[in-house]
Amino acid sequence: MTSVPRIVIVDPARDIMPIVRGALALLNRQHILVDVPSAADVLDEVRRWPLDLVVTAYRVPGGRDGVELARRIAEISPETPVIVLADEGDRVLEPEALNGEHFQYYCRPVAEAFLGGLRAALDGEPVPLAEPLPVVADDERGPVPPIDLDEIRGIVRSVMRDTGAIGVLLADRTGRVLVQEGAVGQINPPVMAALLGPSFARVAEIGPLLGRRTWTMHYYDGERVDVYALALGLHHFMCLIVDNSNRGAMGSVTIFGRRAADRIVSLIGDAAYESTVLAAPQQQAEDVLPLAFAETAPVNDRVDELRDPFPVPDEIAPPEVPGVDLADDSFPTDFDADALFGQSVDETLANSLFSWERMGDIADTLESDDERRVDYNQARDLGLLDD
Repeated sequence: MTSVPRIVIVDPARDIMPIVRGALALLNRQHILVDVPSAADVLDEVRRWPLDLVVTAYRVPGGRDGVELARRIAEISPETPVIVLADEGDRVLEPEALNGEHFQYYCRPVAEAFLGGLRAALDGEPVPLAEPLPVVADDERGPVPPIDLDEIRGIVRSVMRDTGAIGVLLADRTGRVLVQEGAVGQINPPVMAALLGPSFARVAEIGPLLGRRTWTMHYYDGERVDVYALALGLHHFMCLIVDNSNRGAMGSVTIFGRRAADRIVSLIGDAAYESTVLAAPQQQAEDVLPLAFAETAPVNDRVDELRDPFPVPDEIAPPEVPGVDLADDSFPTDFDADALFGQSVDETLANSLFSWERMGDIADTLESDDERRVDYNQARDLGLLDD
């Protein structure tokens, strides 16, 4: 595979080119796009040199539909990945019909699944799972409290803009996906939620050791994207998906992500931190401590029988320091603590280091200035994002 992928598009209606270009912008991928008018032309391209990807419409001139063209390409060049994009009214292929095929098939609007499939095709990886992992069952932590998703969606969209995230996923500790915004197809939301859910469920057990309202953020540094997963109380969490070229994301997420998390927690209310296991670790500690003291009780009962074999003298002679006479009055023995610690300090300088405004200014200076990006509205208009 070449360093810059060469992608051939077969689409007489010229509707696919902007979709693919927008998806590649969301994935932050360099590319060379070649537009050919017919099935015969793309077969000539495949025979001439290796291609990194072929994206074809379902309806193509040349006596073949997109599925037949994909199968013909597989005969000529089995290593060339193919994606077929069908339009409304075109043939619908069930997932079972694609078993054993060497192409991917999507119906427009393509939504986030297309982003994951496009990335997998360019990287030579298996297509992301279509089925979610099994949902983690509720346990002794109690039921997951309900939340107002309509109001939370507004917060989610705001934090995407403030942090420069390309996607946001909100789920609960059982692995249920509740909100998806932006290019979440990069991480396969159902699988990510199922994997992270149990780890956030442990916050309820750690809380009593640190304070009842414990907050945590998990950071995953990937080759394609980075993921910041933020706790929303004890039962919910939010993942911010950030392009890994955005080196200013850590500061932005720390400021705006935490602020959004606090707003969502306030909407959930006290139920955000209610759990039936909150007192468990503290109770275990109380159960252990009396036992430890009980084991030493017999020793304490015989304390009068013990004698110190090394009595401490009433006066302790100062240590001998070579070359220094501590009895000499000329040796400085006074220590003025006020002179060292009594200096005036401008505390406002220290406070400014932790102000939201100051940290926001720092985060702004670290943000990427890459202009080759597709904003949220453009991606939605292209059908790359779910409604």
